[in-house]
Amino acid sequence: MKQPNILNIQMSKFILFFSFLFLSFFNLKSETMILDNLENPGKTTQNQNWSFFTDGVMGGLSEGTIYQDSILGTPCYRMTGNVTTENNGGFLMTRTFIKPNIKAKEYTGIYIKVYGNGEDYFLHVKTPFTPAVWQYYGYKFKTSNEWLKIKAPFSDFKRSNFYQPKTMINHKIKNVAVVAGFNDYKSDICFAEIGFY
Repeated sequence: MKQPNILNIQMSKFILFFSFLFLSFFNLKSETMILDNLENPGKTTQNQNWSFFTDGVMGGLSEGTIYQDSILGTPCYRMTGNVTTENNGGFLMTRTFIKPNIKAKEYTGIYIKVYGNGEDYFLHVKTPFTPAVWQYYGYKFKTSNEWLKIKAPFSDFKRSNFYQPKTMINHKIKNVAVVAGFNDYKSDICFAEIGFY
């Protein structure tokens, strides 16, 4: 009977071991984390509230509100109002804190399930490197009158000021906001789920 080649067996084990290490190294991202899917409306899975702001805090004239609604049978948060750039304004925002903070490098980005009026909206993220109220990292996306799942990679978020670090990938995330703004239009956006992927 032919004896097994010990060298070949050892080499196969060696290759399998390093293949496992290679795959583990390039799969360091965490699984999807749901931040809010309205199972507990008004609270995130971290037990944080959502807060609504307008540019009135900076002297702007935009007006709006956020409330719970249901679109095509899907429960959601709905942010409506009038966005105007008059008097140096131009935004409506609903925001939640991330406590404990999340390391951006543990995920690829943020996902959000949205329904809207065809206008552009934004995801804003704040980190320890965006201490001023006007500083953030932002991602623009377009809505439609059907439910869409938007994926926003952290690598595509843009800094609001040139003196911020160019990328936020190595930062901790302090809060996340859904924003209507930076143009004159009617806001009408609903989001049913938001989280990290």
